[in-house]
Amino acid sequence: MIINPRLTVLYVSDQSRTLEFLTETLGFELAADVPYGDDRRWVEVRPPGAQTCVALAAVEPAVLETLRAQAGRMTHGWFDCDDLDATCADLRTRGVEIVVEPQAASWREGGRWAQIAGHDGNLYGLTEHGR
Repeated sequence: MIINPRLTVLYVSDQSRTLEFLTETLGFELAADVPYGDDRRWVEVRPPGAQTCVALAAVEPAVLETLRAQAGRMTHGWFDCDDLDATCADLRTRGVEIVVEPQAASWREGGRWAQIAGHDGNLYGLTEHGR
């Protein structure tokens, strides 16, 4: 029986910069950072206490742009928050660009969402947990 998603993959152009953004700015914890092959590394992070990890898969910038063009910018990461307004206020003080301010989510009755920007053009959706 499947009980929990183990990990999701986030395609990035620079693992180190994305790792820094997710750990130092967003407060994620490092779960794995292991070298493999020629100049490659397997990197996983997760929000504190989360079961599901985010693997940072390095791809060439042109590949990342192709993925964004075909799948959209918002497909790269969505994260639940316990208090969306407080989270956005905190992230703003850390220098994170809030692209879409907290607002009602038209696709989920009673839901709220916001959007933030990462360093390499990835956009991340934030949703209020339980909504």
